[in-house]
Amino acid sequence: MSLAQRLLSVASWYEPSGCYLDAWARNDDDLRRLTDAFPGVNVTSYGTDGADLPASVYLGAGTFAQVREALGTWADITRCYVLWHNLRWPSVPDLGLAEEYKYAELQVACNSHDIHCEEWAAEHTVFVHTRPGDDERVAWLAAQVDARVRVVARRTDRLSAW
Repeated sequence: MSLAQRLLSVASWYEPSGCYLDAWARNDDDLRRLTDAFPGVNVTSYGTDGADLPASVYLGAGTFAQVREALGTWADITRCYVLWHNLRWPSVPDLGLAEEYKYAELQVACNSHDIHCEEWAAEHTVFVHTRPGDDERVAWLAAQVDARVRVVARRTDRLSAW
């Protein structure tokens, strides 16, 4: 979370309420624990033939403190992620890059190495989403926060603080 907070401080603008958390409940116990932790969450069922599971549990967050609390609670239950989607990456004139808002997103995947949290991992992963081909921007952002870049997919780069 400290790496995400440092990256958000580099953003030229972000709206704290433009943030949400998403977790997958694959069994009744996980669903109960996720919804008990934060009453009022939105639950969308993706089960077939009338089954309630699996389900996506969605929570909007307005402050970084709320994100930290919810993510800490949910990560103890299942794989989940937080996504800041209403932000702007700053212009980088030295690289010929204008301010970016259309593709600018920041995501932390808890206990996963992929953006959809399908692959379990012992650690968390920070993803910087940018315009396709803006690899230089990602490297520049990483340098601003003393992180490294590892490309894991087109349009998505993984930053690691270790």
